[in-house]
Amino acid sequence: MPVVDMVQIEKRYAGQWVALSDDRKKVVASGSTLKEALANARKKGIQDPILSKIPREFLEYIL
Repeated sequence: MPVVDMVQIEKRYAGQWVALSDDRKKVVASGSTLKEALANARKKGIQDPILSKIPREFLEYIL
């Protein structure tokens, strides 16, 4: 699977749940909860979207 640059999605949807297209390049719906994002996607006819929580901020970790 090719690498997908999600920087713009992360900036725009920080702190929200997103429903992504099959190729993971486009947000088809969003919401403040998982249930809301899924319901919004289903209203648009997408029954089984890829769901992801976008963090409010990104931190670097060194292990």
